[in-house]
Amino acid sequence: MICYICKNEFEYLQSLIVHFKVYHFLGPNSPYDCCEESCFQSFQCLSSFKRHIKSKHLNFPRTNTLPSTLPSTLPIEHQTTTKQNVTTNDTYSNHIASDDTPNKFIFQEAVSAIHLSAVKFVLSLHIKNSITFQNVLDIQELMTDLVSKPLAELLDNFVKNIVTDPLLLSSFKEISSVVSNPFKLCNTEYRLMKWLSNEKYINPLTQITINKEVTSVHHNGEVVYDEHITKGLLMPLKFQFQSFFEHGNNFKLSLERLNYLNSSETMTNFIQGDLWKNKIKNHGDKLVFPYFLYIDDLEINNPLGSHATFQAVSAIYYSFPLFENNSKLSNIFLAALIKSVDLKEYGNEQCLKNLIYELQILEDEGIVISAPGNVNVNVHFMLGLVLGDNLGLNSILEFSKSFSATYFCRFCKANKEHTKHLTQENPLLMRNIDNYNQDVAKMDVTQTGIHKKSFLNSITSFHVTQNYCVDIMHDLFEGICHYDMCHIIKYFTEVTKYFSLDTLNLRKNNFNYGPIEIGNVSPSINVNHLNNHHLKMSAREMMTFVHFFSLMVGDLVPENDEVWSFFLNLTQIIDALLSYSVCETNLIVLRNLIKNHNQQYINLFHDSLKPKHHLLTHYPTIIKQSGPPRHYWCFRFEAKHKELKLYAHATTSRRNITLTLAKKMQIKFAYQLICPKPKNVIVNKTHEIRNNKQLELIQTLVLNQQFKCYSQIDYKGTLYKTDFYVTKVTDELHLFKILLIIIFESEEYMLAVQDIKLNYLHSHFDAYVVDENCTVLKDICVYKIEDFNGPPINTVKLVNGQIMIRLKEYY
Repeated sequence: MICYICKNEFEYLQSLIVHFKVYHFLGPNSPYDCCEESCFQSFQCLSSFKRHIKSKHLNFPRTNTLPSTLPSTLPIEHQTTTKQNVTTNDTYSNHIASDDTPNKFIFQEAVSAIHLSAVKFVLSLHIKNSITFQNVLDIQELMTDLVSKPLAELLDNFVKNIVTDPLLLSSFKEISSVVSNPFKLCNTEYRLMKWLSNEKYINPLTQITINKEVTSVHHNGEVVYDEHITKGLLMPLKFQFQSFFEHGNNFKLSLERLNYLNSSETMTNFIQGDLWKNKIKNHGDKLVFPYFLYIDDLEINNPLGSHATFQAVSAIYYSFPLFENNSKLSNIFLAALIKSVDLKEYGNEQCLKNLIYELQILEDEGIVISAPGNVNVNVHFMLGLVLGDNLGLNSILEFSKSFSATYFCRFCKANKEHTKHLTQENPLLMRNIDNYNQDVAKMDVTQTGIHKKSFLNSITSFHVTQNYCVDIMHDLFEGICHYDMCHIIKYFTEVTKYFSLDTLNLRKNNFNYGPIEIGNVSPSINVNHLNNHHLKMSAREMMTFVHFFSLMVGDLVPENDEVWSFFLNLTQIIDALLSYSVCETNLIVLRNLIKNHNQQYINLFHDSLKPKHHLLTHYPTIIKQSGPPRHYWCFRFEAKHKELKLYAHATTSRRNITLTLAKKMQIKFAYQLICPKPKNVIVNKTHEIRNNKQLELIQTLVLNQQFKCYSQIDYKGTLYKTDFYVTKVTDELHLFKILLIIIFESEEYMLAVQDIKLNYLHSHFDAYVVDENCTVLKDICVYKIEDFNGPPINTVKLVNGQIMIRLKEYY
């Protein structure tokens, strides 16, 4: 008997029927064709087909579906095996034929699961920044040829030698087919993208046309006149916003966080600032979520090579300030890519009009989100802030791009000469919508600091004069700290000569940074760095250097030194700006600290204030409007650049680089949707502690709850380890040494700690003095990880033998 689909021949009718069901997934009501003896009749159901076969083409007794006897030449052992196979086959046939079997194995679902696992595996390769599409296809081909096909061949040979019944052989043939080609859904780029699109994990990218012109172009090495189209790349924002908030419990968590922040009196988030409150006044009862846009250029080629800057790309990202882990790179998403040369040549309006149109739709119409409980909620998304460094912001907002301009400040109308001695903000000079419109009408950037009206103002809820955003990464750690620290070091090494530059470098290079900060140590300082007012340090290395500077050389500087007081003032400003929460009192203190800092800078070093010193005067106002500045600094967005740079270096294609990079980010987004959300806590079993003298005591403290103890875990990106130190404020500051990390079955995370004695706060070092014997005030106590202030810190032993700690809320 012949299968009309694959033309395989079968000796028995029952074998053919099972083959139809298992191999071709035909059901009782599927159509069937007869291929016996030139018979080409068609039947609408299986029963009709069976009656036809039995009446017209069956030439052997109908009751026999399998041989009644075994060949007498087989050994006894083989006869037994074959009988067992017959029984197995009967059972298998009954299982396939029965539709009422509980918990039955559904073959097609198993096949689909294998194909889905293969897609997840392929996507897990695609999200690696250094792996290209072609690399993934090569890996798939190697795995298929070297692993899958040999396994399928092994299965085929094994089955052929053991199983003789064609009924099972046909079933195993399908299994072998799946094993030999697990990448059926994704063995080409087209098939992978088609499957992701069909499953609603991606939406088509939009290549926006920026400019069309007929010009000379190269075709096959010859110069001809043809149409040249300049394009940019826009991601499917509406689809991505909707998919993100419908994924997992993202919408629920964001809504809960919105309600919590609205009821909290302490300002910890952007939506608690005056700016957001003013933005949503006219939206009534509508549910509105904020988002941030970030724009910056990145160089994808060798910055010293011949093709530098030509292929530079302006990347526009977005993030959601309501989302608790919004600083994770996986929660920063690409919005658009435009070549930097195109943005400069054709202007912001021509390049960004499609993006602005999409953003306006998100605000006006919103998106219907399928919330838990089959409830549809219409959410409006409003642009909260446009983020970036000073050059990026001034460029996209159409302000003066250079600090050399007469009116360089985007917040106020103070001229450059005035700002050199302006120690605090002048409210009368602040920019507003009225004086902005007057300045735009003048069309004179030298007199106003405004090139032209910003196209971003066409977004209903946005105006460039109300974009209260600063970046402490560039303003502070790549600006003010360099000016200040160079003056401070020159004063101590050249004027007072409390210590030499060699002594500073010796102490700096041999300082006990501890395991937490050892990766942020900067190179040695030389005289040229000081004279140029720029130390050879990254922003992160500057953070570490300033944080520990008082402990490095504080013992060499006499108390009440006025420059040392200036340095301590700087550290207080840094600590205030890096705080996770602020209140009105903090802003008053910060305003005074900044005023004193700027005045001391002029008086002590006989130097004029730099533009970034002037921007610092606006910080209290900006924090009042937009919340703690650490939530909109550039650190994490610049880290996001690394993903695009690594992939650009991995691929040699530059033909349409914006599309190439966007496809990579599109697949990363799909991977987030298709795969389970990564855990906030990373635990390694090798760090589990089973025998420890504190375990029994901990058991009594936690009231017989089930738990496990570890020596090390990664909790929300922060490493906690035994013998690290953490701090907690109750009635006073407490220092704790971590003994064990406890994880309960309820996934609650706690630390078993020892309370170490602190003697006092040493104002000269701006640090706490730890008891020299590390006296234990309380042998063991247990607290939640969230109860501690900031991340783990180091204890540092000074040259004079004192042990000190400096508090911090940041890394």
